[in-house]
Amino acid sequence: MKNILLLVLVLLTLGGCATQRLSDPEKSAVIEKFITTENLEARNTISAFDMDSWTSLSDQYLILRTSPFRSYLVKLTMRCNDLNFSPSLLVYSRIPNTLSAGFDSVFTPDNHMFRCNISRIYPLSKTQNKALIAVVNPKAQDKPIEKSSDDNEDSISKDATGEDG
Repeated sequence: MKNILLLVLVLLTLGGCATQRLSDPEKSAVIEKFITTENLEARNTISAFDMDSWTSLSDQYLILRTSPFRSYLVKLTMRCNDLNFSPSLLVYSRIPNTLSAGFDSVFTPDNHMFRCNISRIYPLSKTQNKALIAVVNPKAQDKPIEKSSDDNEDSISKDATGEDG
């Protein structure tokens, strides 16, 4: 009887320590509520755009950073399942140093043929950036980004430190 009681107590303790993960639809719902609550305004274009790093939040949302103080929540037009597992990201931009919703896209190095078009871009403050990551994906880490101006031209790749690779 003591062993069973001890086993139940240990299982309850371990169950309390386990963190629950949100599914991608749940993450998207939390992000959309965050957008509404924080009154984030979508921008069509970001000029002087020079990527530093990125963080995947779900299969439809990610954060792109240009510096520790400037970050953008990006919504993709469709789900891109490989973003959560890719170590790096390519950004296709029609106009150099500019990111435009509806025209530009992101994709992973492993899957050049499948581009994820950018639907909306929301500027985030440093506080909003931290709060959103803490709620949706607290274990998320910044990942390096690679740039591509055109599939037929040489792409410029940079790691997270900004050094040419």
